Amino acid sequence: MSAWHAVRPCWTEADEFDVEIIVREKRAAEGLTRLERVLVARGLTERQVPGDEIARIVGVSPRTVWRWRSEGFRQAA
Repeated sequence: MSAWHAVRPCWTEADEFDVEIIVREKRAAEGLTRLERVLVARGLTERQVPGDEIARIVGVSPRTVWRWRSEGFRQAA
């Protein structure tokens, strides 16, 4: 993670319990941090959920999901 990301709470804080519930139930959620969005997208990708559906659930564009996948979800590292 870059130094820029490390100093911003939205990239360093994630509620693992919330992330797991969203991944398991595949329901849309608002108020996620950026890190939580990436973690949810990664979890849904592992469950073979289509990119368009992931985008709807985490509240981003399908292109963002495609970019996260192509980068190997590095934002969550």
